[in-house]
Amino acid sequence: MTYIVQPGDTLYLIAQQFNTTVDAIVALNSQITNPNLIFPGQLINIPGPASFCPLLHQGDRGPGVTRLQQLLSFAGFNPGPIDGIFGPRTQSALNAFQFSQKELERTGVADPETWSALGAACQPRSEVVTYVIRPSDTLFIIAIRYNVTVESLLRINPLITDPNFLRVGQAINIPPNA
Repeated sequence: MTYIVQPGDTLYLIAQQFNTTVDAIVALNSQITNPNLIFPGQLINIPGPASFCPLLHQGDRGPGVTRLQQLLSFAGFNPGPIDGIFGPRTQSALNAFQFSQKELERTGVADPETWSALGAACQPRSEVVTYVIRPSDTLFIIAIRYNVTVESLLRINPLITDPNFLRVGQAINIPPNA
């Protein structure tokens, strides 16, 4: 995943946000010659598996925020525009979602427990897994939850002849994402 350095970012803070280490980030970014010197607007690569469900706060941007916004929207909490920007409306939707879940602490931060409560699959998978269709599922929602594409779902499930028709209780395969 590519991340755009924001004002105030340090590699340490970025590593914490994506549950990785400074060394792992530096190893992926030959342009970083001094780990203490990064610039707003600079593009850096973030190691893979930990970024499936990154720790997100207000002010963050990127595909992780887009996925969070989509999952909040699917859960019935309006984050505003699905734009990949964790602004006040996304913060408000996240707080409302966390408040609605008895087991979640209301932090306003998308942490592993929040991602899990939203139904997100956060671990990389190197093997196919089986998923059973639930009420209101669509291939798009399943793709977002499992961090795969609708096309990959259709490719691995040739018996799905109409992508707009899924039966509750139907078992489908989810392709690897690692």
